[in-house]
Amino acid sequence: MRTLVTGATGLIGANLVRRLTRAGIRPRILRPPRAQKRALAGVDVEAVVGDIRDAHSLAKAMSGITHVYHAAGHVRFDDAGRLLLHGINVEGTRQVLQAARIAGVERLVHVSSSVTMGAGTLDAPADEQTETAPGRETPYAESKRAAEQLALGDWGGLEVVITNPTFVVGAYGTGANSAEVVRLVASGLMRAYPPGGTNFVNADDVADGLVLAMEHGVPGERYLLGGENLTYRAFLAEVAEECGARPPAVPLPMWAARGIGRAGDVLGRVSSAKLGWVNTPFLEGLFRPTYVSSEKAKRTLGYAPRPVRRGIREALRWYQEERLLPRDRPLTPRGVVEPGGFG
Repeated sequence: MRTLVTGATGLIGANLVRRLTRAGIRPRILRPPRAQKRALAGVDVEAVVGDIRDAHSLAKAMSGITHVYHAAGHVRFDDAGRLLLHGINVEGTRQVLQAARIAGVERLVHVSSSVTMGAGTLDAPADEQTETAPGRETPYAESKRAAEQLALGDWGGLEVVITNPTFVVGAYGTGANSAEVVRLVASGLMRAYPPGGTNFVNADDVADGLVLAMEHGVPGERYLLGGENLTYRAFLAEVAEECGARPPAVPLPMWAARGIGRAGDVLGRVSSAKLGWVNTPFLEGLFRPTYVSSEKAKRTLGYAPRPVRRGIREALRWYQEERLLPRDRPLTPRGVVEPGGFG
């Protein structure tokens, strides 16, 4: 089996590449020219420099490949990023699927997101069949949903399985939203918590789920890869506990979130790389429950996520090793990180 991973330098992709190498697979990766290399430092991979929007580099990367994990994508939630989101998440996915079909790839796992699902409550979490509420989709969610529709199309003999990770936490994700949240708490800069909640999952559990989807997933099916349903307050408290910081103790009022969001909407048009997630759609989403269930993946794939405290712990370790957090403050690991205790 010859394997290609797109998005290999991102949070999910880097954990997936490590998971594959532990299994004795030396994957090929498609690495953008300006991508940071530290997420895969010391990992034995075959790298092809290119972009998922470029058919020539994709053809080179797909040569001789039988299995593809398509984890490349762009995350941004405001209208100012709509064109870039469409170019990478939608048209980039179209190019990957076309290149895979032409190259005779047998099987492809498309990494989408749980934002394409509807939002559930703690008592009734959403699943793969839950519809999205009208008017609540961000440009990011729209782009991921459009990419899914492409992946569900007819691509000849190419088998395509779709996976939908939730809010991913773990090591090797220097540019991920979860990295920023963990670092803000560890640095003592996050004082307030939003009243909503969502599903949090370890990055290495998502990597396991992707491999299981490749091995056992049914073509044309979607599989939610989640972990624990937690309020944001509970999640932030776990982060604070793991790094010995004071947890955010003040509820974030809606008026403050809207003010910050509007400012981010304006500034994001000037500095999109820094403020792509500080905007009205993202912040308003933090006030809603968006809980989901991964029972389908557990039942049919053998997916077995562990408590998200594991991902928090791994993230903090990585950030200290990379000097993204001070190394003079010892971490205080506690709590259970192995399976059990949640559904």
